Amino acid sequence: MDKVIAPVLYAPKKIRIERFPTPKVGEREALVRMVGSAVCGTDKHVFKAGEIRLGLPGDVVKLPIILGHENVGVIEDVGSIAAVEMATEGEPLEVGERVVISADIVCGQCYYCKNIYGFPWCLNHRSYGDVMSSKDPPHLFGGFAEKMFVLPGTYMFRVPERMSNETAALTEQMAVAYGSFGRAFQYPNAKEGYAPADTVVVQGVGPLGMCNALMARMLGASKIIAIDRSSYRLEMAKALCGAETINIEEETEERDRVEDVLSRTGGIGADVVVECTGFPHILSEGLDMMRNGGTYLVEGAYSEKEPTKISASRQILAKNARIIGVSGMPYQAYGRALKMMDAYASIIPFQKMVTHVFGQEDATEAMETSMGTDSMKVVVGRMKS
Repeated sequence: MDKVIAPVLYAPKKIRIERFPTPKVGEREALVRMVGSAVCGTDKHVFKAGEIRLGLPGDVVKLPIILGHENVGVIEDVGSIAAVEMATEGEPLEVGERVVISADIVCGQCYYCKNIYGFPWCLNHRSYGDVMSSKDPPHLFGGFAEKMFVLPGTYMFRVPERMSNETAALTEQMAVAYGSFGRAFQYPNAKEGYAPADTVVVQGVGPLGMCNALMARMLGASKIIAIDRSSYRLEMAKALCGAETINIEEETEERDRVEDVLSRTGGIGADVVVECTGFPHILSEGLDMMRNGGTYLVEGAYSEKEPTKISASRQILAKNARIIGVSGMPYQAYGRALKMMDAYASIIPFQKMVTHVFGQEDATEAMETSMGTDSMKVVVGRMKS
């Protein structure tokens, strides 16, 4: 039987290459040959810390695992029932089609699945590349592997024919940004929430922050201000979405950065601030950059190692702040994000966000590269359809 190569994380910062048997596919299952799996901030947390809690019910990482949940691949085998159930639009899925795979499986039966749009609070939620261990057959539950086994209940989204593999690899994080801005859109109250022509500040323009900046541009933001310590990433934010930039290495004091944002917004502050840094202490600074009645999207602050000091009176009550926590995305956002990127392909060179590609055998180097400041989106895979 053919063997599938997969890099397995078995301890913090310890990956070894293993070979698993190619699994048989049942009527409600599928097997996808991976084109590429993009490294996410969650992958970095798991790589460094090992078994961590991700925040949703039951979401505890159990090693060993095969990382990778931002996945694009080609269907190698698909069951007759799965071809219908896993398709989100159009005809049943077929062997040879290029697809993006939803990272999450929802039960469809719990309170939240029946009453809330999308997946984020499913009480029986499972996800590829983190909470499903590779020790359990058929093992291949992460996109860093050469092939990925797709379980019943998973949704797959066809990649537009003209879209590059690099652009398709961004779909999961663009879906996060789509879902975030969807929740932030303007309420019926006078100028509360996001609306076209707003000013958006993005704290941290790594891959997640860059996808939010790109989403803001596609949704009509008049001004985007990107904040980071990496000149490399700030230059990319300027090139891809016309962002103004603030370099933390040059403006080292929090009060100076806040004053800079205020000066660029006529002393009012940003309509929307998006946190994509992974550092909880940054929330206070973001709230100070936000105008009265503004919206704060918190997307990256998963770590609980650092304290977060916020003034409930000055920064929340007095500002009538809307603070929206974002843990993932509704699965429906994958298809929407693919359509938006396809529509804007002639205007925005999304594929330039993929700066490094590594084979499965070099997964450790991929992880280390992704944590540096001179990379944007790092992908594990051959990137060939």
